[in-house]
Amino acid sequence: MTNKFETYSFSGESINCYGLEIVRRRLKDLEYTEEPFSLQTENPVLFSLYWPEQIFDFLKFKFIKGMENKRVIVGGNTATANPSILASFGVDIYLGDGETITGLNDKSIVNINTTNPVNPNVSEKIHPVVFEDVQQNRRTFIEISRGCANKCSFCQYAWLKPYRECSPVDIKECVLRSKTKSIRAFSADRFQHHQYDKISELFDKYGKNDTSSDVSIHFLLKNPQYLKCIKKVRTGVEGLSYKLRRLVGKKFTNEKMLEFTKLVVDSGIKCFDWYMIYGLPEESAEDYEEFTELLRSIDEIVPLGYTIAIHWNAFTPSPQTPFQWEAPAFEYKYKREFMKLMSLKLKNLKIMHKPKLSSDETILKRMLCIRAGEKSKSLISFVTKNQTAFSKAGFLEACRREFQNNEGYDLLSKLPTTHLFPWDKYVVYDKEKMITVDKSRRKFLNDLPL
Repeated sequence: MTNKFETYSFSGESINCYGLEIVRRRLKDLEYTEEPFSLQTENPVLFSLYWPEQIFDFLKFKFIKGMENKRVIVGGNTATANPSILASFGVDIYLGDGETITGLNDKSIVNINTTNPVNPNVSEKIHPVVFEDVQQNRRTFIEISRGCANKCSFCQYAWLKPYRECSPVDIKECVLRSKTKSIRAFSADRFQHHQYDKISELFDKYGKNDTSSDVSIHFLLKNPQYLKCIKKVRTGVEGLSYKLRRLVGKKFTNEKMLEFTKLVVDSGIKCFDWYMIYGLPEESAEDYEEFTELLRSIDEIVPLGYTIAIHWNAFTPSPQTPFQWEAPAFEYKYKREFMKLMSLKLKNLKIMHKPKLSSDETILKRMLCIRAGEKSKSLISFVTKNQTAFSKAGFLEACRREFQNNEGYDLLSKLPTTHLFPWDKYVVYDKEKMITVDKSRRKFLNDLPL
């Protein structure tokens, strides 16, 4: 076994580089030696993939570079969620946290020869790593927690990673080693941390600015005092209506939305961002009407010119979540209602919508990366080498038919909870809990008044 390895960060995503940094440092602690990436060596090369569609970029890179003679090990959310595609191309996949890797023959590395599902290796206690981002403005990433306590039904991150917190003692050491004034307290929602007040005091004491902005409505309403510590708020609203929010696990009403907005406005924060998902299961035109009325109510309590930036995302069913069996927002049927919302003009509130609707081409490519398995290797290979063909008439439908022929089911349809996905062969995950969540959701819908 070689004690040398190489890394290649083919993506510019900071979060992706951060994950690779953790693995790099862990292997060095195990007395592995890192060398520059080179096609001329037989050293294993490590990658990290975060977004599903990065699979096409990665495979294109692999094809172009001709890496048949190099061992490739891939980690990250996308690799853990559906190892099947990567395995079919002769790639090894590491399942779990970077801190837990015990070497390049770790028991949590799976490949095409894996015969039994593997439980991802997860560290019980996490330690923050100082990672300096130099892409745009220099700032330091310090992870303060991992996973998410909210457990929303659509969220892969919350289900792949159990919620754990870093100790303020460890965070202090990272703050002292940080060379930048700006620090991103990296987490799904830093207000979830039971000792965020101590973390905030650390930043103040050592003259650091927390430039992170992600908070959840639930935890902000529980901890409104934390608003004095931050300058920006980004939050996941997700559902257009209370019904849709309740279905994804965000149980706050329109009244709670108004309470949250007033807290943010009164704190002196001049604008904030919402993440929204369109095309959620059970969505209807009435949900758009309810969302419009919510915006009108907010308009009554904000000062003139107050801005909300709404970031729209098309629903796609992430692997290893309670929504993995659902259909994506393909051929979206509420485009008229969506465009009407885009043109809504209010008295005080200024709304910025970014981006708008995703194309069907984008959703189909994303779904191929989400649901394809070994049987679709030739299709994935063809799409990787001919991505410009998506603009040609009939190509989307041809891909859909080919997937149906390969896998035996429709790529873009809702599936029964008895359906077995490609990742079931590789990964142990809490499918029974997800089925229970799905049943609870259906009971809620059945109990709604007609």
